[in-house]
Amino acid sequence: MMMLCIFTQHHLSFAQTNSLRGVVLETNSKGNISPIQGVLVHWLHTSIGTSTDSAGVFLIPISSQNKHLVVNATGYKSDTILVAEDKFIKVILINKSKLNEVTITYERGATEISFIDPLKVSNMNEKELFKAACCNLSESFETNPSVDVSYSDALTGTKQIQMLGLASQYTQLTQEAMPSTRGLASNFGFSYTPGTWISSIQLSKGVGSVANGYESVAGGINVELHKPDEKGKLYFNTYGSEGGRYEGNLILAQKVNSKFSNALFIHGSTLNQSMDRNGDGYLDNPYGYQYNVLYRFKYENLKGFILQGAVRLLQDKKTGGQDEMHDTMTVRRYVTQIKADRYEGFVKIGYVFEKQRYKSIGLQVNGSSQNYDNYFGKNLYTGWQQSMYSNLIYQSIINNSNHKFRTGISNVMDVLDENLVNDQKSSTHIYYFKRNEIVTGAFFEYTYSYLAKFTLVAGNRIDYNNLFGWYWVPRLHVRYAFNENTVLRASVGKGWRTANLIAENSGLLASSRIWNFNSANINNAYGFEPEVAWNYGLNLTQNFKINYHKGTFSVDYYYSDFSKQVVVDRDVNAQQVLFYQLKGQSYSNSLQVQLDYQPIKRFDVRVAYRWYDVKTQYQQGLLAVPLIAANRAFANLSYQTKNKWSFDITGQWFGQKRLPNTQNNPDGVRMPDYSNSYFIYNSQISKSTFQKKLDVYVGVENIFDFKQNNPIIDAAKPFNQYFDASMVWAPVFGRMFYAGLRFKI
Repeated sequence: MMMLCIFTQHHLSFAQTNSLRGVVLETNSKGNISPIQGVLVHWLHTSIGTSTDSAGVFLIPISSQNKHLVVNATGYKSDTILVAEDKFIKVILINKSKLNEVTITYERGATEISFIDPLKVSNMNEKELFKAACCNLSESFETNPSVDVSYSDALTGTKQIQMLGLASQYTQLTQEAMPSTRGLASNFGFSYTPGTWISSIQLSKGVGSVANGYESVAGGINVELHKPDEKGKLYFNTYGSEGGRYEGNLILAQKVNSKFSNALFIHGSTLNQSMDRNGDGYLDNPYGYQYNVLYRFKYENLKGFILQGAVRLLQDKKTGGQDEMHDTMTVRRYVTQIKADRYEGFVKIGYVFEKQRYKSIGLQVNGSSQNYDNYFGKNLYTGWQQSMYSNLIYQSIINNSNHKFRTGISNVMDVLDENLVNDQKSSTHIYYFKRNEIVTGAFFEYTYSYLAKFTLVAGNRIDYNNLFGWYWVPRLHVRYAFNENTVLRASVGKGWRTANLIAENSGLLASSRIWNFNSANINNAYGFEPEVAWNYGLNLTQNFKINYHKGTFSVDYYYSDFSKQVVVDRDVNAQQVLFYQLKGQSYSNSLQVQLDYQPIKRFDVRVAYRWYDVKTQYQQGLLAVPLIAANRAFANLSYQTKNKWSFDITGQWFGQKRLPNTQNNPDGVRMPDYSNSYFIYNSQISKSTFQKKLDVYVGVENIFDFKQNNPIIDAAKPFNQYFDASMVWAPVFGRMFYAGLRFKI
């Protein structure tokens, strides 16, 4: 039965005279009580309804038409209650599975999409991340068709991502809902988060919530690390690859008592093998190492107060380029180095009001300091950045839980100091860039929900930038459920950001190009205004069953339109890269169709097709942005046996990519106008044993050994004016085997 008891709480006199307030709870086998979120509550034969929040609380206007309250929750038996008095009521439910002692099991998907969330958010849990090696965050998207992963150049091994056909800087990366990789770390920082540390990744396309900031244009990626109060006490991972990469990870967690827990995260990795498979005289993978240590804690007083914090230290160094054979008394060797020292920490303080669980207040604060000491041949780039972020959020309801809001204030401070020596055969250019930027803003976001059918989220924020003045950011998200299996979502909103031109285009330093900043005031954010863009999105998600096997079909379309942008032009001259303010159009069209289906038990199939139309107004006209595949097809097959063997294979087809113009180069040091299309296949086999405590896995990336031939222009003359290692459109290394194990208790 569903209803165990209903009684009136006379001592809770805060109920409004025109509303009925209550809470919906459930009991487990031990008699412990916990709230139920998402329970639908409405008056019989009326459209007046609401749903319970995360604390199980609901607030519904009193109906003059009916006194029968219908309580309906998935997994529970519906019931109708006669409400005699307009007081606070407490409803305790019993799960359907307890009626006839039936055990209901649910197999959690590797990637799940909530039908209730007004934003379409793909939640990638560990089951998804374990399909590939996922040594760090940049390698965690190999089985996700929404994110493209590519190399910035042929020498440093730096991986970067794209969403909606836009570079990674247009995607807001957060760690536990706070800004993470940005500024000088925008191109290298995706390798700073070890994959073993990650508990889940939430990925969304288009503009996000105004409460999370103003920078999101293409989408958002939020990374959740393992929490210290999770069940595991020890988590160890080790990995080795044919490419000479070896790493180890250790997580030690301790729950000291019911209120306090802490954890220590340790990562160490090394690249120490000299390999040059294509014989061009350059290392396919750079030498290097990374040390990464994080300590975090969590305190919860069980009365609504939560305090979390962490500190982190990182050192990362990679050295690539020509091997020692090219270093002689007469010929200088071409060497690259990327060296980073980073320190960061965060504190999160939250309080949920004990007698008004729908009301809460929270403060997020994080800070970081990082140094870069990089060189690419004779191009020298050093940088220093200190950042501080704070965000105060208050949320509550208006009259009832159908009307929710959150509001707050935020502050972002960035202090940057960059030095670039662009030393080429014909000339030497020395640039010094300094920026002290403070952005202070306020936001308000209103959410209206009608039962489980309709949700509207309207947000506005206003920010003041001490360098550029005021910026207004409106955003709107709408969700409508035609039924329990079909959801349509739409979004529109604006985002803006200050470009960090050297860090975001550091791969171009692996060339002999001369950097030309075509601006009047070069000392103020490189002399350019912030970039501003509108994003419009529409997506449809349809759940279905065929022969009792579940599946999901989705269609996404997003359009990004820049009104202000800094154009990075590599087409005017193959020996230069120009930066100038956009004059004309710059846009991105993105269409993706995806099907997830389980034709038989424990066998998951994911297929997708994605189309991009990304163009910018260059000096030569409106052209496709280079090195972006207009077409991409994707398939992932995953099967797990009853005795815990797992088999995964991923196949991808990439269409042609436009290459920057090199026609003004002499014969023999030119590239074609477009790349070839190509296929890439990855596979992994893993076995879970010792009561699921130990996982052993082996895999191979790029099974059929496809790689770009001659990825470096004029490789034999690295200090010549035509040398260019930034024209990478496909893998450089080729086939690679790897193996590892995971152990946790």
